[in-house]
Amino acid sequence: MKKKTTWAAFFLTIAAVIGLYFFNYSIAKSNHQGNIARLDYIIETYQKWVNDTKVEKEEAEKDGNRKKVKSLTAEIKRIQKSNSKYITRKENYINENWHKIYKEQIPDLHDWLDNFNDQSRGYEGSDQNINNFTSRATLEEVLLIEKNDVTPFIQNSIYTPYLPTIYDEFTGTVKETWEQETKRYATTGLSYIYQLIQQLYIPIFIIIGCFIFANNISSDTSNKKKGLNFYFVLPIQKKKLFIAKYLSGFIYTLGFVVFMLLVPLLCSLFTKGLGSFKYPVLIYEGSEPNPYNSEYNILDPLKDQFHFIHLSSYLLQALLLSIVLVIFLYSFYYVLSLFVRNPIVTAILVGIITFLGLKYPAAYNPFTYVDIHKILNGETATLAFNPAIDLQNGMFVLLGIGCLMTLLGYIRFSKLSN
Repeated sequence: MKKKTTWAAFFLTIAAVIGLYFFNYSIAKSNHQGNIARLDYIIETYQKWVNDTKVEKEEAEKDGNRKKVKSLTAEIKRIQKSNSKYITRKENYINENWHKIYKEQIPDLHDWLDNFNDQSRGYEGSDQNINNFTSRATLEEVLLIEKNDVTPFIQNSIYTPYLPTIYDEFTGTVKETWEQETKRYATTGLSYIYQLIQQLYIPIFIIIGCFIFANNISSDTSNKKKGLNFYFVLPIQKKKLFIAKYLSGFIYTLGFVVFMLLVPLLCSLFTKGLGSFKYPVLIYEGSEPNPYNSEYNILDPLKDQFHFIHLSSYLLQALLLSIVLVIFLYSFYYVLSLFVRNPIVTAILVGIITFLGLKYPAAYNPFTYVDIHKILNGETATLAFNPAIDLQNGMFVLLGIGCLMTLLGYIRFSKLSN
């Protein structure tokens, strides 16, 4: 803690996290203002139609065409009725009255799902439609958000706030449009943490923490310092020295990661607040594996099921998995640092190996559990058709291999200190 470089890296990281939070918040506000601007445009368009229709009605009255006058009067009422809905929606958007906004969308979603085969929804000029799983998940999420009256994520759309799922199979420009409209931005602290977990925030900061704090032995054994030799003139056992060095770096790394999770929560107190622990989180229940051959495994958006849990349960599980992930990645980094001894090279190697390991999901591959979000919501297990990839197995694998890595580190340390 006496090193200036340690404090420099620490404060630079805090500055980056704060900047990232307010950058995300500015995008969310920009999208929100953009949605209000869209509603303004629609209201102005409807009002123009009303004015044009009134002029046409006046001309029909001059001509004595009663039938046309009656028809145009009905048309004006219809347009004004439609426009009043958008005016109300705009007021709700300005006041951020999400409860009323979502309550308005529920009947439409129910009707769509009840008549799903006859009322396909997609994009104009394309035969690509929204699948049944996504429609069911969207309805359930909207129902829970409205019921719990929580602040939702901001999306770039004034219509149905679709929940993107792994069952979406859009391609080309339709895929780009879908991703743009369903991209979500948090405005509260808790939902922002949820958003960060989805973006591999925790493993990235574990590696950064290791880079700052996990080189306490490797740096002492470098050709320049050789500081480790000074410990051996004291009556200190190698085992105790290794444990002290290992645990001090681990505690600092764990504290660093936890603190970096708290920083966005502190930032949120200056914007929209912490938010609600009742925000619904989608959990995939998976597909049944094909009994004949794994190559025939397919996702079935009509039959596959899901459920939602509260954000509080999700964050608790994420915290537990994060702790054992710190143990594994820290131990992995620690061992590698005793071989490589260059902190920058060690951090790069750990990062490359970690994110390459993500590409090969298996129940006993520790790198599978680096993507905490996809483990907790069942996405990895569902796509791999392997229900064994879950929180319980993840904690067992990460903790077990982490302990083995620690033992390997001690063996390497013993050889270095001879």
